[in-house]
Amino acid sequence: MIKKLFTDTLKTNDVPPMPLVKQDLLEALDTRFPNQSADMQWSEKEVWFKAGQRSVVEFLIKQFKEQEEDVSR
Repeated sequence: MIKKLFTDTLKTNDVPPMPLVKQDLLEALDTRFPNQSADMQWSEKEVWFKAGQRSVVEFLIKQFKEQEEDVSR
C-alpha cells in the first residue's frame, strides 16, 4: 500500500529525469556503503541510517541497469 502510494506520488509530481549514473561513481558508493547485515553493536538509529544509505545505492544500481538496457536496445 505504501509503495503504491509512493509510486503514484512520483508519477503525479513533476519529477525531473535522472541524470546518467556513472559506473565508477556507483562502484565507489557500493564500496563505501556495502550491502551488509546489521551488527548487534549498532544502535537502532544507526541500523536505520545505514539501511537508508544502502537504499540510495540500490536505487542507483537499478537506475544504472535501466540505462544500460536502454542503450542496448
